[in-house]
Amino acid sequence: MVKCPYCKVSISTRTEVCPLCHKNLIEAGVSKDEIKKTPLDFPKRGKLPALSGTLFDKVYLLCALAVVLVAIAVELIVLEKIFISWLLLSIIGYFYIFLRITIRKANFFPQKVLVQAILLSVVAISTRRIIPNPEVIFESVLPFIYLVSMIIIGIFFLIHYKKPSRYLLNLITIALLGFLPFLIDFALDIHAHPLSIATASLGAIILIMLFIFYAKIIISELKRSFHV
Repeated sequence: MVKCPYCKVSISTRTEVCPLCHKNLIEAGVSKDEIKKTPLDFPKRGKLPALSGTLFDKVYLLCALAVVLVAIAVELIVLEKIFISWLLLSIIGYFYIFLRITIRKANFFPQKVLVQAILLSVVAISTRRIIPNPEVIFESVLPFIYLVSMIIIGIFFLIHYKKPSRYLLNLITIALLGFLPFLIDFALDIHAHPLSIATASLGAIILIMLFIFYAKIIISELKRSFHV
């Protein structure tokens, strides 16, 4: 049994990170041989077959691949370039992740909203090739997606303020994404749209407020999530 040099807790399973204080045991001086001598509390995970998944996964992905390849082939023959197929691919991917992750696997409502915001961003960016004014994507569409998502997750966070650790990282992530349209406008030398400025400003306010009131919890959650 290994003992953590930092918090002195006895660790009964094989690990290189202390489950209590999340410190790296090897960096603290614990030898790898000592860690290997500690038994595993759970069996090793077996290898997953290459085509593992539900019947839905196999049928959906096979049909999606066929549709996208046909669309690409038709475009290359008719237009001699790929034009709409990128949008088709993003929409098909959106619905797959929406059904498999957003509905089935996301544990909390803020996670569902965050995943939707990211997926809709991908679809929106994919439409740049087929609309006459692609700047509107960064000036209005993306800021609107992130602004609405920040408001929804923020309201949900305020309602469940007694359990902030569950939703802090989701709120921080969407707040950071709120800066994306403004940064893209700046990088492309586009005049910043008022909506992108408002979205970035709200993101900055949220981040500042969170780090003022929940700095210790945020640091703890980051350590827990990334095992640092």
